[in-house]
Amino acid sequence: MKPVIAFSALYLAAGSVWFLRTANSEFVIYVLVIVVLLGGVLRAQRTAQWPTWMLWGFSIWGLMHVLGGAVEIGDHVLFAQHLVPFIDRGGDFYVLKYDQVVHGYLYGLVAMMSHHVLRHVFAIRGHDVAVAVSAVLIALGISSLNELMEFLISLTMANGVGGYDNTMLDFCSNFTGAVVATAVYAPLVARRERPIVAG
Repeated sequence: MKPVIAFSALYLAAGSVWFLRTANSEFVIYVLVIVVLLGGVLRAQRTAQWPTWMLWGFSIWGLMHVLGGAVEIGDHVLFAQHLVPFIDRGGDFYVLKYDQVVHGYLYGLVAMMSHHVLRHVFAIRGHDVAVAVSAVLIALGISSLNELMEFLISLTMANGVGGYDNTMLDFCSNFTGAVVATAVYAPLVARRERPIVAG
């Protein structure tokens, strides 16, 4: 766990210095939120016993978030970068953007972490579909807190969060990431936990 902490502290410190120097108060707040969330995950590790790769995955999300606000591409930051023109209705309504990839990645990871907790902390056995659906719903519930935080920030300072279209596209990305990750992860867990019956 120490390498995860060291890696996270390095990019968070660098991000904090950058955002303070550029007077980007929005992302200073986001760095503080990442610190709190990462601290919460690491504190819960003793009970949750998430695999190390999940901790690394969470730390990498933090790095993706910091880079999203720090890296400038032309007249916009990385978060606003258009990647693949699946849907383009102008304004905020564009799929696929870097921001949506980050959202899908994070809540896919949160769904897998939730699935792990349901299986290994609450020791729920069987009920594979119910556990998978619960993991997705937990991830969506947590994602709504993120959107609420973005809304509150938009009320108090100039920001690049976007409007209604952006918020709903974020939710769609959160949902897609959670469903896809759980659809891949849950069967792997079920297969690994299934007892081997001698022939």
